[in-house]
Amino acid sequence: MSNQHDTSPPNRRRWPRLLAIVVGLILVLIVARAWLGGADTPENGPPPAAVVETVRAETRVITEAVRGVGTLRASAEIDISPEVGGRITLLAFREGGRVEAGQVLVELRDARLREQLNSREAALAAAVSRARNAERVHARAETLRAQRQISEGDYEQAFTDMQAAQADVRGLEADIAALREQMAEMTLRAPFAGEISEQQVDEGAFVEAGRRIATLYRADPLHMSFSIPERYAGRISLEDEVEITVASFPGERFAAELDVISPSVDERSRTLGLRATIANPEGRLRPGGFATARVIVERRDDLPVLPEEALIGTRDGFIVFVVEDGRAVRREVRTGLRDNGMVSIVEGLAAGEQVVRLGHQRVSDGTRVEVVSDAQSANTR
Repeated sequence: MSNQHDTSPPNRRRWPRLLAIVVGLILVLIVARAWLGGADTPENGPPPAAVVETVRAETRVITEAVRGVGTLRASAEIDISPEVGGRITLLAFREGGRVEAGQVLVELRDARLREQLNSREAALAAAVSRARNAERVHARAETLRAQRQISEGDYEQAFTDMQAAQADVRGLEADIAALREQMAEMTLRAPFAGEISEQQVDEGAFVEAGRRIATLYRADPLHMSFSIPERYAGRISLEDEVEITVASFPGERFAAELDVISPSVDERSRTLGLRATIANPEGRLRPGGFATARVIVERRDDLPVLPEEALIGTRDGFIVFVVEDGRAVRREVRTGLRDNGMVSIVEGLAAGEQVVRLGHQRVSDGTRVEVVSDAQSANTR
């Protein structure tokens, strides 16, 4: 098979390539013109206004807060237990119920103490009788001594007998008082009002001294201990407002007060310990529950506030677009406190000004804008 060579002139071979390049350039220009919408041609008119959603910068209260987590604790907690052993004859509380201060909770009985008390009371009655007789004998001895009708030795003996009898009375009275105190300790009363746990022993059981029968909690108020980062240590005071939230009441905030600020920062965690007190008169909150504390460290109510999405971040800070006479005007701003998606504007904006909230990607300084009321339209890309 013989080789064939293209013997056509070089200019004729380059012509199709040049034609393809020219056609491609024309197509690119057509596409670019269509993309730009013919903005540079007088017959098409000005470009359409950018659709945006705006928000008014209004003054409102905004706060800076720091959060900490912890557990709700009873402000007082005590085990109900006897100081002397005995058999339980009465459990006078409802498990899980409320008791009042001074209310009888448990009564115990110890037969040995009762027997000792009865014996001492009988001995006291006899000792009182002997003491009275000895006092009469001594009084007569004093009379006879004055008349010189009794020897000094007999008088001293009468005086000694009287003192011994009186000492017996005092000793027995002390014993009886101690026994009665022990008997009183066998009636256990609530030292404060609160809620009592389930019983740990049954009625009729014998319990030793110190055995826990139940636990009493004072749940009004409650305490909550938590920690915050070290950097807030210089800004916290006992006057700061505190709000407590719990999972059992979503969306609800409970007012609290700081009552303890740790004098030192924890070296390991670099945190500052705090304790808040929460009023709980209705008993809605329960000890042992997980809670979040929000401490307000600063509050401002004199600055215009915007939603965070109205801000545009730059290398030098933030800008916003303010709508003036139907156009977007670029404005540099300095921000302040942030709270729940809102930010205060310290400089660059006045209250009442209309700011682009959604649709920033469509505008630049001087762009005509069309304001719509619904975020869905303004959010169309």
